[in-house]
Amino acid sequence: MRSGYQDRIEIIGGGSLGLFKLNYNKTDLSDGYMEKANKEPIDYEKDFENWLENSPHVLFEDDTSTIMWIGRQVSTTTYETTKFPDLMGIDSNGDVVLVELKKNRTPRDVVAQLLEYAAWADNLSYEDLNVLTMKYYDKDEMYIGMELSEIHQNIFYPDLDGAVERNFNQKLRLFIVAEDISKSVKEVVRFLNRKGNLDISCMKYEVFRSESGEFFVSTEIEEASPVESKHLGSRMTSASYGWNGDVPVKRVVKNAVDEVLKIKNDGIFTGKEVISQVIKQYPDCNQSTIRCQIYADCVNHSSRKHYKGGQLDMYYTIGNGRFRLYNRQSDGKWNAEGEKIE
Repeated sequence: MRSGYQDRIEIIGGGSLGLFKLNYNKTDLSDGYMEKANKEPIDYEKDFENWLENSPHVLFEDDTSTIMWIGRQVSTTTYETTKFPDLMGIDSNGDVVLVELKKNRTPRDVVAQLLEYAAWADNLSYEDLNVLTMKYYDKDEMYIGMELSEIHQNIFYPDLDGAVERNFNQKLRLFIVAEDISKSVKEVVRFLNRKGNLDISCMKYEVFRSESGEFFVSTEIEEASPVESKHLGSRMTSASYGWNGDVPVKRVVKNAVDEVLKIKNDGIFTGKEVISQVIKQYPDCNQSTIRCQIYADCVNHSSRKHYKGGQLDMYYTIGNGRFRLYNRQSDGKWNAEGEKIE
C-alpha cells in the first residue's frame, strides 16, 4: 500500500470486485479478516487535489518517480479566456507536467481544455517557469530565494557534485484525473498519443471508507501514453517512466548497497558506487531512479519528503553524498519528511 496524505488515508491500486481492509492481531496474519470499504458519495474533488499535491508519486507505478510542483490553479489566458490548470509541475528531466482534475465522469471537452493549457505551457521560457516556481515556494523556508534550477537540483540531484545542466520544457507530460474516465475521452487520448506523438495519461480514482472510519483511495491508470524513453531506447508507458528492470527498484538498490559494502571496510557508500553496481546488471537503467530510491530510503535526507511512495528506513546520510546503514537504536526515529521525531 502506498502512504497517503494523512495517517488514516491510504492510496492503493484499485480493483473491480471491491476494496477491503485486512484487520489482524497476530503477526502471522492467521486471524485476519477482511472489512469492506464502501465508496464515499461525498465530494472529495478539492480534497483529492490536496492529496495529489502532497503525493505526486501516485501518478506513476514507480514509487521513486515524483514531480516538483510549481503551481496550483495558475492563471492562464487561452483564446482570450482566463483559465486555471489544477496542478503544474516539472519532472526529473525538466519536462513540464500538467494535471487536470475532474469530479465524476470526464466531460467530452476535458481533452480540448487540457490541450489549451498545453499550448500555453509549451511556449513558456525558463524565465516564465522560474517566476511561477519562486512564487510557489515563496513560503517554503528550505527554498526561499532559490530559483528553479537550484530547487530542481535540490529535489532530484542533491548529492551530485556541481550543477546539473538541464534544458527545461523540452516536452510536456499531461494527466487527466477523474472518478470515471469516459470511453470517448480514452479513445481521443489514445489517438493523440499514437498519431499526435503526445504524452497523455488518464487516471481514475475512487474514495472509500471502511466501517471503522478509515479512508482509502483507489487509483488506476486507464490510459497511459507510450513515450520514447530518453534513457532506455525503447517504448514505455509514462506510468513506468522511471524504472525498467524486472525486479522492484527498492530490492535492486538494497542488493547493490549490500554488494558495495561487502568490499568496503568503513561501512560507507556513495550513490555513485551504488549506481555502478546496478549498471552491471541493468546497463541501460535510469540512474536518477537509483539516486531517488536512496533519498527515499534515507531517514535523514533533506529530499526524502519528495519521495513518499513506499519509503523504507534503510540508510543514514553523513553528508557530502555519503551514506551508511540506518541504526534505529543509535540514530533515533525519523518521519517521512526526513525529520527526527525522537
